[in-house]
Order: sequence, then C-alpha cells, then structure tokens
Amino acid sequence: MTRRPTRSQLRRHARRLSRDGYQPMMLINSGSDIPETAATAIFRAIWHYRSELAPIALAAATFVAANTLHRAHHAAWPWLALATLVGITALTVPPPAWVRKTWAMLDHPAERAYAVAVTVTTGGWLTTATAIGPVTPPMPATALALTVACGIPWWANRRRRAKVRVDRMLDAWPEIASATGLPGSQIVSALVDVWGWRARLRLARGQTINEVITKIPALESGLGTFRGAVRVYPTPDDLANRCGSCTCGGGAGHAPARARLHARRAAQRGLRGLRRRVKP
Repeated sequence: MTRRPTRSQLRRHARRLSRDGYQPMMLINSGSDIPETAATAIFRAIWHYRSELAPIALAAATFVAANTLHRAHHAAWPWLALATLVGITALTVPPPAWVRKTWAMLDHPAERAYAVAVTVTTGGWLTTATAIGPVTPPMPATALALTVACGIPWWANRRRRAKVRVDRMLDAWPEIASATGLPGSQIVSALVDVWGWRARLRLARGQTINEVITKIPALESGLGTFRGAVRVYPTPDDLANRCGSCTCGGGAGHAPARARLHARRAAQRGLRGLRRRVKP
C-alpha cells in the first residue's frame, strides 16, 4: 500500500522543481469549465428573477431608508408626507404624450391606479416609520402585509409577465439562432402586443429572408410556441439583411384557441404574400 506524501515532502519537491526551472501552469479548454461559486449562482438567480423580486426589493429599500431616516432625521416625516402627496398628484393628472411614450405603463388607467396605490402605501409607511421607527410594533407586520398586498397584482399582471417572457427569450436568442440554423442573427428591437410579441431581426452576412421563412418550424420549436404562431415578413425599408417576425403567445398554454386560430390564419396569409413578393 502506497503512503501519501507529507506536506514537507511536497514542499521539498516543489522547491526542487522551482530550482530546475519548472513553473506551475493551468490548462483550460472548452470541455472543462470552471464551476461557478455559490455567490455567482445566487446573483445569477436574483438577476434572472429580478422582475418577480421587485416588490421585495422595494420593501427592503423602504425599510432601510426608514431606519436611516429615523436614526438621523426622525423629524423629517412632514417632508416625506409632502413628497408622497406630490407623487400621488403627478400620477393622478393625465401625463403628456411624450411621457406616455417613454413610460408605457402611464398610458393604462389600471396600471396608473396601481402606481398610485403603491405610492400611497410606500409613502405612508415610510412617513410613519420615520416618525416612530420601523421596528416599532406593528410596523414590521404592517410592512409584510402591505408587501404581499402590493405584490399580488404585480405578480399576476399579464403585461408584465409577457414582457418578462420576451426579455428572457431575447437573452436566449443567440442559442436559439444557433440551434435553428441562423447563427449570427440579432434581434434589433421587440414589441409586446395583444397577440404576443413582434421583433425585428438583423440577419448575418449571407442570410436572406427566404432562409428564415424555410426555418419557421425550427423557430417555433426553438421559441417553444405552437405551430402557426410565427410569421416572417420584410421590413418597411426593404433591406435584404432585415426582416420582421411576429410571434403570437409564449407557448401552447399562453394563448386561447381563438388566438391560435387567428395566428395560424395570419401566418398563412403572411407567408403567401411573402412568397409572391420574393418570387423572381
């Protein structure tokens, strides 16, 4: 049975190799990835679910701000109440067109009402916690209850969930494009609408819209949607290395039967029109 070398033997051997001119080295190839640390995995998960964790992050930031203000400026609660009233007034008044274009949520009355409710809840709790302290009963229990109450509409909002699905799909597009035979293509812009989402593709050099049309079944498989949900059409500028794509729904369970039928018929009409247009 072979005995394991001791530490002194290992150090002696290392000194001998160093005197002979040997230097330590590490080889890294594509098949031996360095495992990520626990902190990296946690940060990656937090970033992936950043939209779902937004109410919790807002509650934590409000608690920290209330604790800091209570210790340093506990008499500043009237100014916080005034700032809350100003925010409520700004959200209640219909915003101009350029503001609605920049922040699309302000163009929907329901989402504006939700923003007003969150402002009232956050501002009221912050004002009270600054005056009496965030750990004074029943402030912690109230904060927990208000976080859950304000988080439920956020987590259940269909528009937010659709945007999150599209954002995650855009993050995974390089892998999807490589698997579907369109390596090097990029998504320039994306827009979420009532039927799903639309994207504008920048094709790689040598790729054409005809190739994208022939790969529609592969794109539907890569995107995880249902058959007939993807249609491809030229962009208004008629550039050969650009094309538009429309995807109805995020999967078989995200669109009703009427939407699937509409998507399939629209895809068939769009493909027929494209074939007539690109025919030499």
